[in-house]
Amino acid sequence: MPTTLNAIQKVKSSFPVRNIKFNFDPSTRYWFDKDPLYSHFLNTLSAITAQGELFLIRMLRTLRERINDPVLQADISAFIGQEAMHAKEHTAYHRYADQNGIDIETFEQQLIQIYTLLDRTLPLMDRIAIGCAIEHCNGTFGAELLRNDAWNQKMVGPLRDLWLWHAVEENEHKAVFFDAYHAAGGGYTRRIVWMILGCSIFAGLMTYGTARLLIADKKFLSKKHLQSISQIIHPRTGLFNISVLKEFLDYIRPSFHPFDYDTKQLEQRWQKELNLKVQ
Repeated sequence: MPTTLNAIQKVKSSFPVRNIKFNFDPSTRYWFDKDPLYSHFLNTLSAITAQGELFLIRMLRTLRERINDPVLQADISAFIGQEAMHAKEHTAYHRYADQNGIDIETFEQQLIQIYTLLDRTLPLMDRIAIGCAIEHCNGTFGAELLRNDAWNQKMVGPLRDLWLWHAVEENEHKAVFFDAYHAAGGGYTRRIVWMILGCSIFAGLMTYGTARLLIADKKFLSKKHLQSISQIIHPRTGLFNISVLKEFLDYIRPSFHPFDYDTKQLEQRWQKELNLKVQ
């Protein structure tokens, strides 16, 4: 490696790695506003996350051999530590699913095949560009979940704490993948192409995964289901509102950087409320 292990150890990362463990046993089936769609939407996202975090870790471990900056190397180590904890707890999420008769496992096995295919067929820098897109989505959605009390207060129990903790850490490390991509010579066109393709695939997976859980519950395309969709995409008050859309689309700006959106106060608020370790 261009940067020695001793050099990395002398540099402190800009965010901590926390040892977190949740007890999902007391979780109710519809833990998000007692709503099947909201709950199964994030149940689906958890399945994608559990394997997706491991996908990100594999890529960054390989890419870091091309990076000389000891500060970025330290942040990469912390990023890997945080994402490993995310993968562990989202895998443990299956306890809640199993106890409530929710089949996440089948979908996750399908996802493993997809991630394996990407590993085998795409060049590293294309996979890193996908990682940049994933991290931008995670940071943008996570920030809105933290900021929008009308929505984060609808969640209950340990699953609420898991998602809010995850959202805090996604914003703490939201620039690492982006900076590593550019430090290794990644360009604008590749980054944008894979944002478009990656988001299309992600939207398809989220739709498929959520629909299969709703169908299993015999709640697909019910009146309540349609009302929930209209509320979540409301342009002013929805979780996916106009401001979120603008921030998401700002990724296409050539000079974009994740830290253009300062979430430090938001992170500090939730670090305190969730009693999370800080630097």
